[in-house]
Amino acid sequence: MRSLLYLGTALFMSQFLAAQTLNDVSYLTRSGLYGSARYTSMAGAFGALGGDLSAINDNPAASSVFLNSEVGGSVNFQTRQNQGLFSGTNQTTEDENLYFDQFGAVFVFNNTNEESPWSRVSAAINVNRIANFDQNAFVSGTNTSGIQDYFLYYADGITFEDIQLYDDETVSDIYRYLGDEVGYGAQQAFLGYQSYIIDPLSSDPGERSYVSNINSRQFRHDLDFINQGFHRKTSFNFSGLYQNKLHLGVNINRHRLEFSNEQRFFEGDHDLDSFVYDVNFNNSLISYGEGFSLQFGGILKLDNIRLGLGYDSTQWIDIRDQTQQELSTYRFEEGFEIKETIAPEITNSYDPYRLRIPSKTSFSFAYIINQSGLVSVEYSSQNLSNSRLSQNGGSSFLDAVSTEAKNTFEPVNTLKIGGEYRLKTLSLRAGYFYRTKNQERLTNNDQALTLGLGFDFGASSLNLSFVQFEQNKQLNFFSEGLTDAYTLRKDLTQITLSFNFKL
Repeated sequence: MRSLLYLGTALFMSQFLAAQTLNDVSYLTRSGLYGSARYTSMAGAFGALGGDLSAINDNPAASSVFLNSEVGGSVNFQTRQNQGLFSGTNQTTEDENLYFDQFGAVFVFNNTNEESPWSRVSAAINVNRIANFDQNAFVSGTNTSGIQDYFLYYADGITFEDIQLYDDETVSDIYRYLGDEVGYGAQQAFLGYQSYIIDPLSSDPGERSYVSNINSRQFRHDLDFINQGFHRKTSFNFSGLYQNKLHLGVNINRHRLEFSNEQRFFEGDHDLDSFVYDVNFNNSLISYGEGFSLQFGGILKLDNIRLGLGYDSTQWIDIRDQTQQELSTYRFEEGFEIKETIAPEITNSYDPYRLRIPSKTSFSFAYIINQSGLVSVEYSSQNLSNSRLSQNGGSSFLDAVSTEAKNTFEPVNTLKIGGEYRLKTLSLRAGYFYRTKNQERLTNNDQALTLGLGFDFGASSLNLSFVQFEQNKQLNFFSEGLTDAYTLRKDLTQITLSFNFKL
C-alpha cells in the first residue's frame, strides 16, 4: 500500500513548489523607513548629503562625507494600528514592538599626499533593517464566493483514487505521499474531500471531476493572520573623495530575510440545508532567505549645492519555504453534529528558489544654508512588475507567479523631502515621505510625516526621531479559487533613538 512507502519523518522535500503566492511577493518586495534617528527624522532624504550611517544604505558615497571615524546604533519602538477592509467592513487591531534597528561603523582615512587626487577614503559597515513584516490583522465581511471554490479548483483533474484513505493508511501518510509524488494541488484536493467539503461526481476510482457539499447564497468570511519577520541588509562599503568635489562609493550587500505568515480562515453563516458548514482552514508559511546585491553612488559638491546619484542592483535572494495546514468542518448526519478535523501534522519543505527584487535608481539634491541648516530632496524609481521567482530546472508554478506579478505590480516612485535647522549644538529636523502604490487597484499611496531633534556633544551625539507612516496593501484570500481581494492599511507610529560617538 501507499503508506508503507512513506512512513518515517514528518519533514519531507517536495519537488512541487507552491508555497509562495502573489501576497507573499508583495510583502517581500516592499521596504520601510528604518535606520538612524537623524536619517528617519528627515524622511531618509540623504542621497545627496551622506555623513550618516544609514545614508550609506541609499548612496554608498555617503561614507566619505564623514570627517571622522564614527560608531553608532539605533533602537526603534513601534505601535501599529492595522485596519482590514473587506466588503465594506473595517476591522481594527493594534500591536507594538521594540527593535534594535541599526548598527554601524565608518573608518575615515585622510590622504596626506597633496599630489593625489583622492583627498579622503573611507570604509564602513552598516547593518540596517530595510523591511519589517510584523503585523497582526483581522479581516471580516460577507461574500458570495466560498471556500469550496478553492478546493474545487485544485481537485479538478486529480483522480479520486489518489485522495481516498484506505484502512491501513493515516491522514499524515497520504498527505505526505501526495505532496512528494503528486503535488500541492493533490494535497488540497485530499483536504477538501476528507473534510467532506467536496465529493467526486461518481465513485469511479478514475473520476476527476468534483462537486461541492456546501450550499449557501452568502458567506461570512473571517481572516485572522499574524505576520512576523524582517529583511535586513548588511552593507560593506568603500568610498572616496576625488578632487575635493566628487564622492564615489560602492556597497557589497548581504541580505538576510525571515518571514512567517500564519493565517486562520473561517467561513460561516451557511444556509440551513448546507451539508457542510463552519469551516476553519489554517495555513502557515515560514521563509528563510539569504542573498546579495551591489550599489553604486556619487555625490557632487558645487558650493552650497549637492547632487546625488545612486543605483541599486537587483537583489538576488535564495529562499527556502516550509508550510503546514489544518482543516476542520461541521456537518449533520442522522441527527448528530459531527466535527471533522484533518490535521496532517506534516511540514512541507520545498526546494530552494530565487527571488529577484528589481533594481532601483535614485536622484537627489540638497542645498546647504551656510552653517545654519539644509534642505534635501530625493526621488527614486523601482519597477516592481519585474519581480521574479525562479528555480534550478524551472518551475511552471513559479513562472505563473512571476507572470501574475508582472501583470499586477506597477513601477513604484518614491519622493523624500527633509530639512534640518541648527541652533548651536541643537538640531531641529522634519521630513515628508511619499511612495506611489504598487498596484492599480489600491486606493491610497504610502506617506509619512517625520520630526526629530539632535544633540551634538562634540565627541558624541544623541538623536531622536518621530515617524507617522501610513502604508497600504491589496491582498487576496487565497491564490486560486477564492481570490477575493481585501485591503490592509497600517498606521505606524515609530520612535527611534540613536547614539553615535567618534573614534
